[in-house]
Amino acid sequence: MNSIALSPFENYNEKEGEMIMGFNNKLYELRKQKGFSQEELANRLNVSRQTVSKWEVGDSTPDMEKLIAISELFGISLDELVLDKAPEKNEDNNSKSDIVGELKEKLLTDGNKKKAKKGMKIAAIVFGAFLLVDIISMIIYFCVYGIPK
Repeated sequence: MNSIALSPFENYNEKEGEMIMGFNNKLYELRKQKGFSQEELANRLNVSRQTVSKWEVGDSTPDMEKLIAISELFGISLDELVLDKAPEKNEDNNSKSDIVGELKEKLLTDGNKKKAKKGMKIAAIVFGAFLLVDIISMIIYFCVYGIPK
């Protein structure tokens, strides 16, 4: 009988006779889908690029803290990340959170923040001017017609 050498987190489904994607392959696929280099992923997780490389080739596996950080970064559950289990009808929530995250990255740039501040200043000045005109017109009314009783 042939034995199958499995890397950490890699499973063999005896019922269906197929390999389930191991953690190292899953990490590689997720990183490529997001367009991250090993260096970028390493920076986001506060580890070295070599550490990410070791995870991807199956020489080592991350500790629980890093697994949680990876699952949050890629917006998947730990079961999906480690056990390659399909999500349980939370796919819509994940895609919505991905869209919100992408929008935040694109819209909340420094340039847009400066424009928003400038717009708020202009709005405050306009509001102040209307308030000032209202107060002056009220004073003039009271001077001409007196204070209503």
